[in-house]
Amino acid sequence: MLKRKSPFLFLVLVAFFSLSAPAFGASKAWYAQRLTKLGFYVFDTAFTQPDFWVTNLAGARKNRDSLKGKAVLLNFWATWCPPCKEEIPSIDALSTAMRDKNFQVFAVSLGEDAETVRRFVDEQKVSYPVFLDPRNTLARNYASQGIPTTYILDREGRFIAGMVGSYDYSNPEFIAIMDELSRR
Repeated sequence: MLKRKSPFLFLVLVAFFSLSAPAFGASKAWYAQRLTKLGFYVFDTAFTQPDFWVTNLAGARKNRDSLKGKAVLLNFWATWCPPCKEEIPSIDALSTAMRDKNFQVFAVSLGEDAETVRRFVDEQKVSYPVFLDPRNTLARNYASQGIPTTYILDREGRFIAGMVGSYDYSNPEFIAIMDELSRR
């Protein structure tokens, strides 16, 4: 004959498994599947990186951490890079579509002087902010697999996803994800 277990023990076990279920079957963040479908590598855990400073084309310094509170498209590129050139109009379209949102493009030209980048930006009619890393100091940590390399940062400044290679950032699904990210 089986002995009946205590109802108290049963409730304790149900409560334990109910409360711990998210830890065992935790799903990734809301954006993970959507960004993965679009070809991005979504990091298992969002992470931070040390802050860095760069200079814009007018010579003013800006640090990455100053963008906390905004979703950020952090793009490393160069004027001589064909895939970088290819994606610039779509980054411009994304920047325009997200103009009045908590969102910012933070494009960093690697290893080039201000005059070369300024001339290129004028010719291409780039409307989003462009910054300079003329000594290429950020490439090893952020673009070691090639350029363009792009990261998506959440409003807390955490790196949530990335991509190496050219991408069409004017994709309506991508813009919708950035819009949602800018509000969370």
